[in-house]
Amino acid sequence: MSEDNEAFYDDEIAPVLADLCRKCEERGIPFVATVEYASEAYGTTAAFPKERGLAIEWAYIAARSNGNADVLIGHLVRQAEERGHGSVYLNMLKVPLTPGESR
Repeated sequence: MSEDNEAFYDDEIAPVLADLCRKCEERGIPFVATVEYASEAYGTTAAFPKERGLAIEWAYIAARSNGNADVLIGHLVRQAEERGHGSVYLNMLKVPLTPGESR
């Protein structure tokens, strides 16, 4: 069944997502879509215009981390170090609240 789903994704879903992504990109709209067509097998389509929020970037990183918390948390820590944060959990990890502060 997973091979059938992968073929279905490749033939039917991915082209539609690519078209939606292109339309969003033309309008400057951030776009992220992830499909799990088999257990632990994903396809992700994304567009990131210059003007975008953190949430869409984090959604993309979460999707691309493939369930690996270290990848996701590492990215969140790097973003927080660059931009600052107000996260209780990042604070527990000793990530500075303000960019440029040392740990």
